[in-house]
Amino acid sequence: MHVAYSPSAVPARAPRALTALARDSGAQTSLRRTPVKVLKLNSRDLQWLPALADLLIDSVHQGASLGFLAPLSRYAALDYWHGVYAKLGQHHSLWIASEDEGHGPLQGAVQLSLCPQANAHHRGEVQRLMVHSHERGRGIASQLMSRVECEAISQGRHLLVLDAPADSQAEAVYQHLGWQRAGEIPDYMSCAEGRLHSSALMYKRLPGR
Repeated sequence: MHVAYSPSAVPARAPRALTALARDSGAQTSLRRTPVKVLKLNSRDLQWLPALADLLIDSVHQGASLGFLAPLSRYAALDYWHGVYAKLGQHHSLWIASEDEGHGPLQGAVQLSLCPQANAHHRGEVQRLMVHSHERGRGIASQLMSRVECEAISQGRHLLVLDAPADSQAEAVYQHLGWQRAGEIPDYMSCAEGRLHSSALMYKRLPGR
């Protein structure tokens, strides 16, 4: 499992007034922008590949733990997304967030993998939640996760799992969205810079049982 919500672009030690100004500016900007729409892609939606590559590169270079090390080349990013497109179908789905009824810039993405084993038809795995560094603070992660949960419920799944860097902003985001921590594995994965860190295993029970 590889899921991450990238850290904020505002440095942790930035002056409080500067941080507040950045937050207020973002809020004012979002008020002037069109609503975000969440779309489910299929294997024919190849027009999104360049933007998806940009999103992955942005997330990795901002420190997200997504299974890649920085710097991430565009070739490697496109190769990854071609692999995702090849899996899209009954058990794997890709959702994106975009403005202007899906015709605007790509702002985020998330994947849902439904376990195909006969003894695990009740669960699914959330993979690689990403929100572009210029679009954070608009509730995009929440909208993407909400849509994924609705999709899982419609497919008869009532348990979702994921992992996130332990004690990170990513874990805090998931806890805010109702996820619970099941445990922690030390030195589970490398961050984008190559340092080993612990991973929190998380789950969420959905309505339906």
